[in-house]
Amino acid sequence: MLDQYRRIKAKHRDEILFFRLGDFYEMFNEDAKEASAILGLTLTKRQGLPMCGIPYHAAKTYIARLLKAGKKIAICEQKSLSNKRGLLDREVVEVITPGTALEDDYLEQGTNNYLADICIIDQRLCFAYLDVSTGEFRAFSLTSNKEMITETIRAELYRLAPREILVQQSILDQPKFYQVIRECSAIIEAQPDWVYDLVHSLDLLKKKFGVVSLKGFGFEDNAPEIAAAGNLLEYVQEMIRQDCPHIRALLPYEEREFVLLDEATKRNLELMRNLSDSSKRDTLIEVIDKTKTAGGARLLRQWLFQPLRIREKIEARLEAISFLYHNQILLADIRKLLYGILDIERLISRLAVDKAHARDLRAIRDSIDLGLDLFTLIESAKAPLELGPRMSMEQIDACRQVIDIIEKTILDDPSILLTEGNLIRDGYDKELDNLRNLHKNTQGILEDYLKDEKRQTGIQNLRIRYNKIIGYYIEVTKGNIANVPSHFVRRQSLVGGERYTTDRLAELESKINGAQERIIEIEKNVFLKTRDSLKQFIPALLECASEISRIDCLASLAQTATEQGFTKPLITEDEDIEIVNGRHPVVEICLPYGDFVPNSIALSRKNNWFVLITGPNMAGKSTVLRQTALIVLLAHMGSFVPAESAKIGLVDKIFCRVGAQDNLARGESTFLVEMHETAFILNTATEKSLVIMDEVGRGTGTLDGVSIAWAVSEYLTSRISCRTLFATHYHELTTMAIPGIRNMRMVAIEQDGNISFPKRLEDGASSGSYGIHVAKLAGLPKEVVIRASQVESHFNALEQGLKEEKPKKDSTPSLELFSNEDIVIETLRNIDPDNITPIKALQILSELVEILKQ
Repeated sequence: MLDQYRRIKAKHRDEILFFRLGDFYEMFNEDAKEASAILGLTLTKRQGLPMCGIPYHAAKTYIARLLKAGKKIAICEQKSLSNKRGLLDREVVEVITPGTALEDDYLEQGTNNYLADICIIDQRLCFAYLDVSTGEFRAFSLTSNKEMITETIRAELYRLAPREILVQQSILDQPKFYQVIRECSAIIEAQPDWVYDLVHSLDLLKKKFGVVSLKGFGFEDNAPEIAAAGNLLEYVQEMIRQDCPHIRALLPYEEREFVLLDEATKRNLELMRNLSDSSKRDTLIEVIDKTKTAGGARLLRQWLFQPLRIREKIEARLEAISFLYHNQILLADIRKLLYGILDIERLISRLAVDKAHARDLRAIRDSIDLGLDLFTLIESAKAPLELGPRMSMEQIDACRQVIDIIEKTILDDPSILLTEGNLIRDGYDKELDNLRNLHKNTQGILEDYLKDEKRQTGIQNLRIRYNKIIGYYIEVTKGNIANVPSHFVRRQSLVGGERYTTDRLAELESKINGAQERIIEIEKNVFLKTRDSLKQFIPALLECASEISRIDCLASLAQTATEQGFTKPLITEDEDIEIVNGRHPVVEICLPYGDFVPNSIALSRKNNWFVLITGPNMAGKSTVLRQTALIVLLAHMGSFVPAESAKIGLVDKIFCRVGAQDNLARGESTFLVEMHETAFILNTATEKSLVIMDEVGRGTGTLDGVSIAWAVSEYLTSRISCRTLFATHYHELTTMAIPGIRNMRMVAIEQDGNISFPKRLEDGASSGSYGIHVAKLAGLPKEVVIRASQVESHFNALEQGLKEEKPKKDSTPSLELFSNEDIVIETLRNIDPDNITPIKALQILSELVEILKQ
């Protein structure tokens, strides 16, 4: 047996092999050591080999834990007897990986479980991704320069969040690419370059979908992304050992149809995960996700990460949401129906690969039935086209056939296991009905038979008995032996009488003894035939599931608008953004009702397309920046927005550089992370983009920081001319005399030495950052606050060129924070002699002399 194990294990070196022995899965050697550590199993030995095991019936629980740990599991099952010694044939029937899992026990509800493939073909970065549990299969390629390719990979992996990634070996061989891929919390599978064969992949995909060309799916036959898609499909089929009929098409991901959101923007806006603990708490998705179905929840996340750029599509969603918003009874009825619908896509995926049990079929039947009721309800309400179902009559009829087949065949509350019976309805199979009748009415059948024999023989004291040795028999007393008919066959002689059997009694005994076994066999066969017959309807069922998910998303956004007081935005092509009394959708619900202070913002391509926001710490600059980005994003998503009114000119990209943290894994400081994000924006933004930037340059010296912030502002305003909100503490920037810049500030009210921040935005430049006041509010020691005020006064005098005395030193000896010589040296060090005019040089020289005189 161990030799057999070694032969099988040699073919599955990268997986933990679950080796079936009776009612257990056993693991040996390194597999046992690894599994026991993860699962907390007791490690024992067999013939000197480390081993551990788990019960067969509890395997799913353990497999789920191994998948969560990033492991792959090969399931080796017992087959028929292979030789006279009784050694069972065994073979691997399935390999379960984090990216190919199908069972609900292994999947997170409401979240896609993507398997991704990355390669570079013909200087194009190619992506393919597949959710085996739903059948969604897409591919695309991008032209990226070498400087931007790492950010492109990072952005796509953040969008997809795959559980498993297949990566071309030559990509992994490049440290910068390997590093960015490692940042994704997925297992990485290196693929040799030769597997990305375009011709082989094209043939594989055409055969899979039964077509002569992929042009019908939106791909040229020489599209490089086909290589990634073909390798991905081949990997899945090898793991699952199935053709996967629920994977119906390879679809393109049309990047130009969606607003680009880079990884930093998604992170900084806290769309799906917050910045504090990476959970869903206090995120945008938590606010807007009112979906009732798992498919709807998955689709809503896609909508959030893929805002629309096409005005007509956005307005179609808005029209549907508006209809529901103004028809609250209909909205409530829709959500009530949605509540009872299970995860149809994943149920169908299990049906497609022969993993669906009888309760799965009942769940499909009940959910599709509710779905058709949902469609009828919406059609009767004369809803907009975007809200109504887009299925053909043929597809509707196919769904009805599925409902009818399952209803006629499967019990309302069937067993899960095929070996238990209790699957098929009475009246479906005549033999099954007879056997069930026999099994349930054994005593009555025997009594009816006995009555017949009594009538024919005239012996009224005949008795039918049973024992384990001879089975059923007829007992005849000695006084009636002479009347025994010829068809009675003697089985046993006793002192008080004889025991007989008959051909009919033997037939009844055989039926009774084999009835339960035969019942299970018939039910299994009927179930398997029914399940196979349903596969032809998979395309229609998936279309139905897709429509239900879309309706669920629209209902979710309508419910959010109702609960949170969102309004319908006006979408325009003129690139102006006008938000009246906008609110941050997440911050607002975290505060007591009415406490959030709304603010208005206007960005016009005609004059004020760059708004420079200054103001104190704690005054709410970052909130205003983020809420503007979120309102624009929600509008492009086709959602109502948190504002009194909003006119949103279409954007092609949204960038949000707000705050920064160091990244030790990448070996990057906070300032370097900030500069990377800034560089990506400056190299990628267009005049149609929306850019949100907060505190650019704050992670370095003051002079460097001001210079960087100034240059970045000039570049965004003059070179790119994109709509920009730019918050800063560098008040020097408010003096920039560049067309398109509008100064705004967060209000601060100072009274009796105290300061308050009403969180209100108004025109004008702030007079200061009030950092020392905030430090006082934070509880810094009074001595530190006083000393900070003294130092601030000194530097203000230097900055204004005033010849004032230095701040008085403390009574205790201390060093000055900066000497005048340090300031002069720092200024000289940052001068570029090749890029300075004579007049500017004389001006700087005069200022430095004045500083040294002090």
